[in-house]
Amino acid sequence: MFCTSPSLSSMIVNHYTLKNDIKSFNISGMGCSAGVISLDLAKCILKNTSDSYAVVVSTEIITANWYFGNDKSMMHPNCIFRCGGAAVLFSNKSKDRSRSKYELVHTVRTHKAADEQAYQCAIQ
Repeated sequence: MFCTSPSLSSMIVNHYTLKNDIKSFNISGMGCSAGVISLDLAKCILKNTSDSYAVVVSTEIITANWYFGNDKSMMHPNCIFRCGGAAVLFSNKSKDRSRSKYELVHTVRTHKAADEQAYQCAIQ
């Protein structure tokens, strides 16, 4: 799909005039799991790149799936899921340890696409 508007990561890089050698990843279309996958990706990148920062920006935008009808049984996703966002700055720099609020200790990711029953549960 061709999209003429810049991605959220491109907008952030441009707004803050970040260096040209920045690595930027866009993970989309995965709902809430994209945030968790992004945290694991940031952890893996920092594990292999010393003295660095990683920023994870996660958003949830439901406008495309908004239900405009009057059937109350179809309106519950409008009430449960909303638009929102969060950002986390990760660092593996030793000088940042004293002022950090949290430490990412462990992440677990599973991939169940090879399990036919798990795979089919997501197919409509």
